[in-house]
Amino acid sequence: MKRNGGFTLVELAIVLVIIGIILGAILKGQSLIQNARAKRVLNDMKGLEAMVWTFYDRYGFFPGDCNHDGIIETHIGPNWTLGYLSTSTAAPSGFCDTSAGRDDVPFNDLRYAGIANREASNRDQFKHAFNGPFFIGYERINGAYYNVIAVNDIPCWAAKMIDQSIDGALDSSTGRIRRYTATDTVDTSDQWGTACRTEDTLVDILYFFDKQP
Repeated sequence: MKRNGGFTLVELAIVLVIIGIILGAILKGQSLIQNARAKRVLNDMKGLEAMVWTFYDRYGFFPGDCNHDGIIETHIGPNWTLGYLSTSTAAPSGFCDTSAGRDDVPFNDLRYAGIANREASNRDQFKHAFNGPFFIGYERINGAYYNVIAVNDIPCWAAKMIDQSIDGALDSSTGRIRRYTATDTVDTSDQWGTACRTEDTLVDILYFFDKQP
């Protein structure tokens, strides 16, 4: 008798197992890529801190601290986007060059000093791995001023990963990593649970690299 075509149950099971293995590998690969991006943000943030301290060691003041009082004079605003950074590739004319706007002054000082690339725009070279911006400036807490590096538009899960790496604990209101709120304040109680509607919700964080509140 002529055999009817088709797969046996064993053959179907083998195919399903292979498909499962392939899908698992794809998902695992995506997870590894995302984790690598978060680690790159952390490394770039620390690299930016190293650039700021290199500038300080050379000149005795921070980039963007035009009156040399120890406080970087750019007050970072909530929800600042990559569009706040200049696309100009022209080299800065000197320290405290405000021609592109106050937001760019700390970066322009780094470029003028040759610590950052003079010919690359701020928007190109100070963009993190999730396509959001870094900023350098200050924040005020209880009347005191603190120098910070901001990482804006970063997924909650990556912000938590950085918080854990820097502070050793998940708390958006303590340590050197704090969540920056949409109302221009810093969390006074741990708000990771309420601010992160999902783990992919975008948040802004501040890194208090100079001194801890």
